Amino acid sequence: SDLLQSALDVHTFASLATLITMGKQDAGACVMTALAMAAKQFQARNQPIDATAEVDRGFGSDERVHVLICALDYKGTSCPLTCTMDGNNFQQLCAQCGVSDVEVLYDNQATKENVEAKVRQIAERTDENDYFIFYYSGHGSQSPDLGGDEEDGQDETLCFVGPNGELDSDYFMTDDEFSELLTESFDEEVRIITICDCCHSGSISDMSGESWKDRDACSLSGCQDNQTSGDMGKGGIFTHALLLALDDLVNAGTPEEEMTCALVYNTTLSEDDKVFNSAQDIAIATPKTTRPNAIPWPLIPPAGYKAPLRKATSQIATMVPAGAAGGGDSGQQMAGLLASPQAQGLLQQLGLSPQVVATMNQNPQGFAALQNQSLDFEDLMEQLPKVAGVMGAVCGGEKYRGEKFQAYLTGHRSQDLCTVQ
Repeated sequence: SDLLQSALDVHTFASLATLITMGKQDAGACVMTALAMAAKQFQARNQPIDATAEVDRGFGSDERVHVLICALDYKGTSCPLTCTMDGNNFQQLCAQCGVSDVEVLYDNQATKENVEAKVRQIAERTDENDYFIFYYSGHGSQSPDLGGDEEDGQDETLCFVGPNGELDSDYFMTDDEFSELLTESFDEEVRIITICDCCHSGSISDMSGESWKDRDACSLSGCQDNQTSGDMGKGGIFTHALLLALDDLVNAGTPEEEMTCALVYNTTLSEDDKVFNSAQDIAIATPKTTRPNAIPWPLIPPAGYKAPLRKATSQIATMVPAGAAGGGDSGQQMAGLLASPQAQGLLQQLGLSPQVVATMNQNPQGFAALQNQSLDFEDLMEQLPKVAGVMGAVCGGEKYRGEKFQAYLTGHRSQDLCTVQ
């Protein structure tokens, strides 16, 4: 009883106790199911979650958004990337959303010491109900787990650099250090969102710790701890999918009260599948005391916003000769345009490299998915993937609440629960 009460919220624990007392369920089966549901954190990867908005604390005009962007290209090392383009794209998003407090650390500026100092400086000017958004694009790595809190025995790390741009593990920040930095710097009432487009990023915020309990916080990441993030030459797959998702949502007229981290995550999954069909997973996590559909998404660009990738490909599409529109594969036609000097100049002007479209060309349907769609909110919601069954509900990340607990343990779902156990 003590173990379960410490692991579950009070409403779920009460429902569990009632079911056992009434003899409706075997106590052992209830305990096994409850422990499966009482994970240290809410987490889902590469599958949709419940996006029905259930916001306890809304986002109003008095609350502010504070952003720290870290992006590294690792110039001069043996492992160069092009992640500052991700940073630029995210910075442009913040500007279109009217966010004025945006700090940027690029390349050699992004040392562990500088990041720690910037986080603490930003924390000093935040008020309760404000948002802090940490965006990172760069390398991710792993190091031996010294705290004993990782199932795989490895801590995930953000690969910051030395003062001269050195890429060495001595300068990296572990997930434990990152989590401690955020939870010790910010007041418990400040809402925190971390966005990491890097390999080994699935648990970089480590929201399973007790320090995250009762905080409104959400982690979005571009791949899992055992995967490599997709750097596309000019921007990561996850970042582009996220920006395309916001493009979809605002231009579909999504009501502001429906814009939660859960809905943005589901739409990002959809864009990743349609445009890139990538092998990497996209993950979301929150502390066990909250859920993504309870956290409002604060970065809402105005209607008419175009994601950089959609804007670029739409302009490239205008270069297809009018007589060629009816014949041949449009994806092949667009890929062929990349070799022309005119297209090369346009791509450079838009801040995108041929690697972007070359990556998309591996998924021919991706170009069609980027064409502007005149969808309203209801139609867009119909297109998004749906949460299926109790496996999605319990293990995949759908919210669990006291009033739903009996449905999970009784009736037609009991057969599925054997699988959960």
